[in-house]
Amino acid sequence: MQRRSFLSAAMAMAAAPAAAQDFPAPTLKMVVPFTPGGSNDLMGRLIAEKLGARWGRPFVVENRPGAAGNIGTELVARSAPDGATWLFAPNQVLTTNPLTMRTSFDPLRDLALAARVARVQTLLVVNPATGIRDVRGLVAAAKERPGQLSYPSSGVGSFQHMGVGRLVGEDMVHVPYGGAAQLMPDLLAGRTHAFCGALNSLLPHVRAGALRPIAAMTPSRATLLPEVPTIAEAGFPGEETEIWAGVVLAGGTPRAIVNAVHAALATLFAEPDVVARLAEQGIEPAMQGPEEFAGTVRAELAANGALVRRMGLRQG
Repeated sequence: MQRRSFLSAAMAMAAAPAAAQDFPAPTLKMVVPFTPGGSNDLMGRLIAEKLGARWGRPFVVENRPGAAGNIGTELVARSAPDGATWLFAPNQVLTTNPLTMRTSFDPLRDLALAARVARVQTLLVVNPATGIRDVRGLVAAAKERPGQLSYPSSGVGSFQHMGVGRLVGEDMVHVPYGGAAQLMPDLLAGRTHAFCGALNSLLPHVRAGALRPIAAMTPSRATLLPEVPTIAEAGFPGEETEIWAGVVLAGGTPRAIVNAVHAALATLFAEPDVVARLAEQGIEPAMQGPEEFAGTVRAELAANGALVRRMGLRQG
């Protein structure tokens, strides 16, 4: 049988599965730079499951959490530029961490941006015991009780930190945790009071009445909670918090491989069963190719730089 290249195999996903030797390494790896169970892990595993089965080869997921996603990202940045190691990267890793932390990678120089794949709907919630019922009430309570209310996040400069912090400033205490899973018990117990997070992780607690949603932090209302106003409708236009995620490879990966990865993901994220599975979690496809993806990263780095200065976060 004639040997097919990795590019040919990726572009012809609907055809017969490619043989294992047609790829850069016997096994493909998807690095998820966070703990299992969140939106990033869900999407990374979905990609590995679908493409591994389609291409007839092992496609493993490796969770490498730590340093707000930097550990896994640095691993991929140092990997061989052969397309065998992929990173499932949320925008925090690419457009916030380089501004608020010391990183050993430049997202535009040391990584090959293959495809932005999806947006994750976000929600602003409060513990019902606070008595807060809307965003104006949150801001007012913070001003009336400076230093007495707090909000958790998965780290300084994370979207959770910025999402609440730019609304309440220094009137509420920011409490960073090692990750979203670690902060949730304190939020549910009322030891912390307000939180901006991914819809899919908050939805079970909202439906159980343990958390009260006061705004969708996106330009449009959440599809699974259409009764909740957007942050703009709540009186705070321009304070949206968008989470998106994409797949990146090691810098220096040949453009043919980068294009092949984008083509494979564009096909995958247009499939009805994939779209339906994502919608159940408040996730929507938002595909961008390499050039458009790079433009998005540049624009968000510039916008976040201004926000970092406004909030007085440590840079570099």
